[in-house]
Amino acid sequence: MKAKYKLFIVIMFIGITVGCDDFLERSSQNLIVPETVKHYKELLQGDGYFKDLYEKTKWVLFMTDDAEFQESYSRFSDYSFTSDNVTHYGDIYTWQSEIENDNFTDEAYLYLYKQVKLANLCLEGAINAEGENEDREILLGQSYFTRAMAYFYLANLYGQAYNEAQPSDMCVPLVLEPDITIVSPSRATISQIWGQMTSDIENAIKNLKDKSTGDYFTIGYDAVLALATRIYLFMEDWDNAITYGEELVGRKPELQDITSETKATSSTYGSTDKAVINFFRADNPEIIWNFNTAPTSNSTGKTFYGLFAKYGVYTAGYWIATSSQSFYPGQKTLIEMYDTDETAKTGDRRLLYWFIPPVKKTSSSYADSYNTYKTLKYDPQYDKQNMLMQCFRTGEVYISLAEAYARRNAAGDNVKAIVYLNSLREKRINPYTALSLGDFVSNDALVQFCWDERRRELCFEECHRWWDMRRQGQKQVTHRYNYGGTSGDAFVTFTLQEKDPAFILNFPIVERNQSPNLVPNSRPTRNEN
Repeated sequence: MKAKYKLFIVIMFIGITVGCDDFLERSSQNLIVPETVKHYKELLQGDGYFKDLYEKTKWVLFMTDDAEFQESYSRFSDYSFTSDNVTHYGDIYTWQSEIENDNFTDEAYLYLYKQVKLANLCLEGAINAEGENEDREILLGQSYFTRAMAYFYLANLYGQAYNEAQPSDMCVPLVLEPDITIVSPSRATISQIWGQMTSDIENAIKNLKDKSTGDYFTIGYDAVLALATRIYLFMEDWDNAITYGEELVGRKPELQDITSETKATSSTYGSTDKAVINFFRADNPEIIWNFNTAPTSNSTGKTFYGLFAKYGVYTAGYWIATSSQSFYPGQKTLIEMYDTDETAKTGDRRLLYWFIPPVKKTSSSYADSYNTYKTLKYDPQYDKQNMLMQCFRTGEVYISLAEAYARRNAAGDNVKAIVYLNSLREKRINPYTALSLGDFVSNDALVQFCWDERRRELCFEECHRWWDMRRQGQKQVTHRYNYGGTSGDAFVTFTLQEKDPAFILNFPIVERNQSPNLVPNSRPTRNEN
């Protein structure tokens, strides 16, 4: 083992519970030194695999048009908040030049580079580690995948969207070595970062093809195909997006059918309400790869419901945009995107199945009413042992294929786009009427429909909506914000302008202070309107 790795490994893996006695060899200085391919594999699975990614990035959702600070409440003037709340996320929600404050620190950047360096360690160490060649190739493929996924997140948070940037524009630092450095390297270009991303995903494909890696808790070939489809879609490389997407759908065509579901919760909201069948149960046939730990009985804050839940820390109800809102001409709320008759229980089952609708409370313990929707895509109260948190799934691949065909726009491509739209939507809408070419007045209309369908389908999964806002024209978005008053006059508005520099996050303050080579992004001061 090279000496430069030892300090890195000790720092990185202090406190990790080791599952088997022979996993690590410890020297007299208590240095942790992997020796075999198996050791490296367990190292990658133990501290990698993005198991805390949701916890580190959930706040990104507050910058999107799917979040809306709704209504004024007298209890909101009491700033006795304790956890996930407006004191944490208000500067994010209003796109301030600095999103970090006394209550919130951006931990995503360092977490993602931790995944990068872990992948680097495994990629270099696995070459000479003891083990079977097939196991080595699997480890290499999983490590290349890990680095590609980490850079995908980093580039789409802290760099300009690929289709909005010039190849020479600055992106994020490119780190390809596992050693520790005191000062962060300089930023690499868009071309360098995305070039590395595609190189890594192609290497992952080469190493994992025709390999058996286990269940969907393990990075396998299908997960690599899904990430490849996503990367090439964002790069507007339609041919590669279609090639890898169709290979995946050919291997795993299943979609979860929710057309028989009518309502996510009982008619009265309370602590005993449960989802009928949680969408992200372990038996969902469309799950490709699960990469986030499930919540425990005392960790509901790790779910989207916990983040957007009214009771306990008083956040959720205030942040989900409602169908009754008409504050911003031309800016639709998420709820308005679904075509559903809630009374008749017909139409798009995603609204009925993934959200708790507005509730008028009659119990004295729930004295106030609210008119907001709450996401129940990840339910903390239903069957924790079988609930998954963050997954790659075939639903995303279907809608990505539809977009890729619609935007490639070669002969016959629009027909293929509609085939994929219908395949997805017939599992979501009841009764369903199939789409046809005659439903779209132009190719632009079909593309916009694909984007709208993507918003409906992927809401509250990873950072999809923020990423899509960045690559779909960076259109203007307005948020209302209530500083604690009890009347409508307490609301002020903040606007993210079209092509606004704030579509790019700045690096965490501590990184900028410690790393003179890390030239910061320029985010304008955001004043209320």
